[in-house]
Amino acid sequence: MKLNIYNQSGELKLTAGTSPSSTLNQELMTEDAISASFTHPFFVLLEVNDYVLLEGVKYSIKKEYKPKQKNMQTYSYSVKFYAPIHDAEQVMYLNLTDGAYEPQFSLNGSPKAHLQKWVENMNRIYGREVWAVGDVAEASWQTIDYDNTTCWDALTRISDAFELEWWADGFKMNLTRCERGERVSLGYMKGLISLTQAENSEDVQFFTRLIPLGSTRNIDRSRYGYTRLQLPDKAKYVDRNTQYGLYEHVEEAAFAEIFPHYTGTVSVVRSEEKTDDEGKKFTVFYFNDENMMFDPNKNEIAGLVKRLSFQTGDLAGQGNSDNGNYWFDANYNSDTLEWEIINTYPSDDIQIPGGNLVPQPGDTYIPWNIRMPESYEAQAEQDYKAAVDSFLEKYSDDISIYGGDTDYIWVDKQNIPLQLGQRVRLLSDKYFSSGYFDTRMTKVVRKLDNLGIANIECTNKVGKGWKRTVEASLSQLQYVVSMGGSSSSGGSGSSSITEVSDKLKKDILVNSSDVGYIKKGDVVASGETWEKIFRNMLYRPVGAELRSSISTSNDVEYGTPKGYITYTATRNGQGAMKEAYYDDKKDNILHFSEENSGVQTAVRRLSGTYIERETYKAAVTYAASADGQLPEKTLNDTISVNVRRKWFAGVVDSVPATSAQVRSLGSSGMYTGAGSYKFSAGRWKTIVICIPEGTVSELTLTAYPGNFIEDTGVCSGPTSIPVEGANGSQATDYRMWVIRTDGTNDADTFTFKTS
Repeated sequence: MKLNIYNQSGELKLTAGTSPSSTLNQELMTEDAISASFTHPFFVLLEVNDYVLLEGVKYSIKKEYKPKQKNMQTYSYSVKFYAPIHDAEQVMYLNLTDGAYEPQFSLNGSPKAHLQKWVENMNRIYGREVWAVGDVAEASWQTIDYDNTTCWDALTRISDAFELEWWADGFKMNLTRCERGERVSLGYMKGLISLTQAENSEDVQFFTRLIPLGSTRNIDRSRYGYTRLQLPDKAKYVDRNTQYGLYEHVEEAAFAEIFPHYTGTVSVVRSEEKTDDEGKKFTVFYFNDENMMFDPNKNEIAGLVKRLSFQTGDLAGQGNSDNGNYWFDANYNSDTLEWEIINTYPSDDIQIPGGNLVPQPGDTYIPWNIRMPESYEAQAEQDYKAAVDSFLEKYSDDISIYGGDTDYIWVDKQNIPLQLGQRVRLLSDKYFSSGYFDTRMTKVVRKLDNLGIANIECTNKVGKGWKRTVEASLSQLQYVVSMGGSSSSGGSGSSSITEVSDKLKKDILVNSSDVGYIKKGDVVASGETWEKIFRNMLYRPVGAELRSSISTSNDVEYGTPKGYITYTATRNGQGAMKEAYYDDKKDNILHFSEENSGVQTAVRRLSGTYIERETYKAAVTYAASADGQLPEKTLNDTISVNVRRKWFAGVVDSVPATSAQVRSLGSSGMYTGAGSYKFSAGRWKTIVICIPEGTVSELTLTAYPGNFIEDTGVCSGPTSIPVEGANGSQATDYRMWVIRTDGTNDADTFTFKTS
């Protein structure tokens, strides 16, 4: 085809016929560019922003280009033109609030919020509204840190965080799965003259057996029978598409927010002004929920403090926080049917709730650390199953890359769109058991001299790929410089051609500040290629890693059944795993799964119950890396489990006389020795505290000053009472204190200290 090259003012600069090797290269989240090769009788300097037009899209040069002179009358051109999306490689992703240019910031928001800031930055460079937000999928908010990030790399961070794909349709930037158009059918001799299968990128997650770990929230093992939410049929794993092989994956985070829960609505709010022991005033907020049909105080889980997480209103995203979860500790009054929100204090002069951040009628909230009615557990199991099935479906489909060369006659006759995201039904009774495979185009390389001739790639999963800034930088370094005429013995003039070498000619002693992983004082040796230098600058080989988690807590009650340990080994840049064993005995083999994206897992099941502290060791050895940069490596992991007795406390009508009565007290927790312990109680006349050892030296209430233990008219003890461990295990003598008053007292929070 004829290639017309224009300068940035729109004036024709050069017309040439392209070679058969000239192509339009489009790959999802990677590239949209023209690679043009041609010869021309004249030297024409191609400047930044010179462009060609193809199918209505302007493809521009990003770097000044000088052709290679072959002889006195021929110049050879091999140049790349980039679609507008590549402008993002040159634009910084900035926080533009209040006119400031802030390159280092964090943004918590929806996919659309992150993409909108991308559009604002791109239009900032264009000086007008050119780019716009297109289709954006809904997803939970994510916090992303941006640190001197280009808009190109920002797209990668955003798509990774939300597990979505970015793609441009003209000047509309989309953040969804790239899939469009009416599905077209293609197969060998039906639009394709070849059909091949290739492996996908190693960073594409794939598994056929999912071992899900349900949430522990609002789960009371004493009634439910498990410490985690279970699938309705109590299955421990779910399989799908195992004809592709058995690949196991353990997942917990994806299901953390699925648990038996009630979403309440605030009906009436009131507040009370109070004064603390130091005379400082504070406000306590109360609210009721007229729709809540159960009493949280009758559904307490031993040892846990009731919590509220607001979903809407000013208190959403406020309170205590852990891994993106926010909550307030709370008390519930069964008589007044009111929740009391326990204040948090970000600073000495600020309380939350307080000021403008207060509960309002209509706000929604979720209470947790309580045992929900059984109907809620059944619904949570169904929601959990739906989420597990959806998650497995997402990651168990065939991730192979299928591709082939097109039959341009068929493509033209059937009007097949050759575009990224185009829906495709690949036909083959040899490749696919069903006779077909529904997918979409993720890479299209078209010949410029006949755009119907193309090589396509189709897959349902796209890896992050390695084509990033380093590769682009390298390609920009590899240009040729014209030096003038040619020489001959006839003396008709002279010229020579000098090409930039891809290797370093002399040693470089680095005397500048550190440049990535190349340090001051290092010597970059002559003969090193530019690619290796860049890789050494930007990439440090990462050794293997070994992580573990135990299904029980690291602090367990005496008599608790032992669970299992899950080991996750990540190879990174190491060679293959050579051996794995536990408890310092090589005969105790740890059986790891097959490697999936460099990750292997193993499960060690423990037997018996905990009666004393135990330590579990594991060792995994990886071979050296193929390039020798990483030596053989042995990773060691140690998990220790501390065995404790529990403390028990709570409101009683009569003093406990048996182990079962002690263990049924409303509050409990692991007793770790001398220290402070806290529990909440509703309206009370008699309180009992039982500890396995030591002495209660101090007992205080939030609303009342003084040490109750010192008031012998109110407090008595200690007396001795045998109390069993978990699951009816061996008893030990506990020490019990009783606090009695003549009248009924308000609900309060108790703190006792032991020595």
